[in-house]
Amino acid sequence: MVNLTPSFWLEELTASVSSKVLSALGLISYWFVNNGVAYVQVGDGVRNITIEIIRECTGIHVIAIYMGLVLPVQSVWKKKTLAITLASGMLFFLNITRVCLTIGLTFFKVFPFHLIFQNPTVETYHYPLSLLYGILGVFLLIVSTDQLVIPELGGTLVEVLMTMRKILQRLYQVLGKRK
Repeated sequence: MVNLTPSFWLEELTASVSSKVLSALGLISYWFVNNGVAYVQVGDGVRNITIEIIRECTGIHVIAIYMGLVLPVQSVWKKKTLAITLASGMLFFLNITRVCLTIGLTFFKVFPFHLIFQNPTVETYHYPLSLLYGILGVFLLIVSTDQLVIPELGGTLVEVLMTMRKILQRLYQVLGKRK
């Protein structure tokens, strides 16, 4: 369902804000659209890199997963809406830092990747950063909204984990008896 949601406006917003942050940090950066695709370009007069901003760069999938965690929680809709709004803002901020950091690391060919890879590409930095941001970011979203807005979220997630643990223990017992 998320893949059917129009996201080009979010891709443009991500490209625009990322470019402004990179410019504020002293890099020559601008964003543009070509054939319905958003791009961020960074240069220093000697070399330029151009990064395509796609749906996955916007964090739309992460917020969809977060909504899937929040919406089933036994709580009032006002709290759920506030939690999703807070998480969306936090996620947008985290996502912009991730995009800018990825672009910056790629542009400056940061150690140690330039020693390992002859010509490091955006993917060289993108995947490790995205994994790190994904784990820490989702943890931050859940903990902060649990503490600030919807305390039922933490309890629900603990119950889900305990239920999964019981199911796995039963499965292990059943499979162990077959041997």
